[in-house]
Amino acid sequence: MRSHPGLALAYFACVIGITMVVASPVFAGISLAGAALAALAARGRAALPGLGASVVLVVFVTAVNPLFNTAGSTVLLQVFGRPYTAEALLFGAVLAAQLAASLLWFSAAGRALTPEKATYLFGGAAPALSAVLTLVVRLVPAYGRRARAVAEARDAMGCGPASAHGMVGKARAGATVLAALTAWSLEQGVTTADSLAARGFGTGRRTVWGRYRLTVRAGLAMAALVALLALVGVGLAAGAGGAQFLPQFALPAASPLVAAAWAAWAALVIAPTLVGAGEEALWRCSLSTR
Repeated sequence: MRSHPGLALAYFACVIGITMVVASPVFAGISLAGAALAALAARGRAALPGLGASVVLVVFVTAVNPLFNTAGSTVLLQVFGRPYTAEALLFGAVLAAQLAASLLWFSAAGRALTPEKATYLFGGAAPALSAVLTLVVRLVPAYGRRARAVAEARDAMGCGPASAHGMVGKARAGATVLAALTAWSLEQGVTTADSLAARGFGTGRRTVWGRYRLTVRAGLAMAALVALLALVGVGLAAGAGGAQFLPQFALPAASPLVAAAWAAWAALVIAPTLVGAGEEALWRCSLSTR
């Protein structure tokens, strides 16, 4: 999704913040569904392993929570002489949905806020921090590619991790690859530092160039974001994000304001998927008319 970096930062900060803070089954479930749809829309089948891991995480946290939290009046069974309650199970499901949704939203934010956009946002105010973040984001995939290259080269020589026998042999082969990667990363660090020093980094006021402009479309999107957040905030103040888990589970009383807050939250988390689908449809229409 093409968007102004400031708009993307504001959106993900608000969505992730509300997801992490509001322990509501409705808000957590809607957020998890929206994050999963956004991942599928952005990555397609490549997102399935991550979504599968999220399902495993949700099931695990949900099932384990009643083993430590025995509060609740609805006892489903006894485990090691301790009550396994439905209320603790539901509370664990909400916590698990919050955790999984937050991880998926952080992943989406990492895809949307590229190093170029991060540099545009923070380069003027915090150039050192911006440079460090850019280098770290670049280092992680480069480290993985170099690790695979070193491992494949040593496998071709017959001394790599895939060619080793036994746990000790594989550990030694992996340690050799790790040593090569460590030496390479240190050398790259020295080279990068010398390059920055040669270009005068930190010697004076830094100029910032950006190809992003605040357009009418970005202004309308920001206005819609503020309106939806305002409606969600009013609903949260009215109790839309509340839920009673003890002694028995209960959702907040239904009211037009609560329903409007839930609908606004759903519209907020589904927005990236809808915008991405609209841009894809426009792109395909433009190709078909040529």
